[in-house]
Amino acid sequence: MLQQSRDTADSAGRPSAALSVALVYDSGPAVNRWFTGLVAELRRSGKSLAGLIQEDVPKPGRTRCDMVLHELATGRSISISEDLGAGATSCRLSTPRLLEAAQLVEAQLADAEIVFLNKFGKAEAEGGGLRDLIAHCIESGKSLVIGVPRSNLEAWTDFCGEYFRTVAATPEPHQDAIAALAALLGQPSVGTGHLHLI
Repeated sequence: MLQQSRDTADSAGRPSAALSVALVYDSGPAVNRWFTGLVAELRRSGKSLAGLIQEDVPKPGRTRCDMVLHELATGRSISISEDLGAGATSCRLSTPRLLEAAQLVEAQLADAEIVFLNKFGKAEAEGGGLRDLIAHCIESGKSLVIGVPRSNLEAWTDFCGEYFRTVAATPEPHQDAIAALAALLGQPSVGTGHLHLI
């Protein structure tokens, strides 16, 4: 799907999306702080946002948190965790709930200038999860911010091609870095024809 879009973009002499930013991270809490800062900065500048931000909510008696997605345009929250019991170690992702969250974002895309998606995780790297939604965002020309675990960066590059920028999601983002990235996202004319590291 994306290869066809990239071919079209090449023939037109421009990329297929306004700007795609991969927040590359080693720590979930770190990338969540980047998301929180960027969302606040962009809302202050009046940008219309859609997409999914993940919150990890501790559960009493459980060693692992409940994964909750918050949709930015509507404020709706959806838990995407299956409760497999206190000692469970297998994947807890609820695919039906994740797809429900994706449909919620799809319904908001037309009115959004910038879309946030929580991550290109294991499900996406293996061909499922939010993969179709990510492709739709890129092909529709929306600016996109997505969390990419460092372990999935190669899979993300294979999926997205060269039309994205990478930002290292440091544990404590400085406000000037947040402001600079927000300003970049607010300029839809910025090209993304090459891989950059900023």
